[in-house]
Amino acid sequence: MARHGGKKTLKRFNTPKYMQLKRKHGTFFVNPSPGPHTKRFSLTLLHIIRDHLKIVDNYREAKKLIGLGYFKVDGRTIKDKAFPLGLMDVLSIEKINTHYRILPDSHHGLILHEISAEESIYKLCRIDEKTTIKGGHIQLNLHDGRNILITVKDPKNPKEDIYKRMDVLKISVPEQEILKVYRFKEGNLAIIMSGKNIGQVGKIINILKRFGPKASTVSIQHDSDHTETLYDYTFIIGEEQAEINLPSII
Repeated sequence: MARHGGKKTLKRFNTPKYMQLKRKHGTFFVNPSPGPHTKRFSLTLLHIIRDHLKIVDNYREAKKLIGLGYFKVDGRTIKDKAFPLGLMDVLSIEKINTHYRILPDSHHGLILHEISAEESIYKLCRIDEKTTIKGGHIQLNLHDGRNILITVKDPKNPKEDIYKRMDVLKISVPEQEILKVYRFKEGNLAIIMSGKNIGQVGKIINILKRFGPKASTVSIQHDSDHTETLYDYTFIIGEEQAEINLPSII
């Protein structure tokens, strides 16, 4: 890593392959800001604008457009060039009415998949943790770093507590209103979000729970093939059909 402006850049030769950088074009790449997604599995906004979408040719032009507020992530204007975008995030360019969702891909790790304006107003978020806080209310900690508070009227009879870890919420953005819950269960559709089978989509046919998420596995049927993956690599995307638009190659 280069000490350029307080560790704000990475040498291109040291960046992960999924970033799809042309290694010989320039020396440095913007290091992601602290944010909702890990540095090793996110794409910075500047990198997306310059290298993926090729809206501009260079760092200076990309930084200028971002500073002018041309880009929204999950419905909120982002002016940080190093803002990290990760799994299921929605990038909107309203001036040209174009929208993208970040999805896992077997070849590149992360890709931008163009979606409709109608689909850009919601996203899917997995419940990674669930905690009970003061007053008996429930806090859902989602995969993209956001938290949603579920208000419980009667802590002794918490009827509102219908959520479980690994369930997926369909939420509106930016309001964070829960629109639907997709259960982590056999028969539902899932996408593999990490590991050697990343990007594969199929129906869950078996969930084998052992002690600890690293030992638990999920079997997914993709066409006539069965794939086994880790429990935590599984992300529900729908029931009979996917709730989000997917690339035709998946």
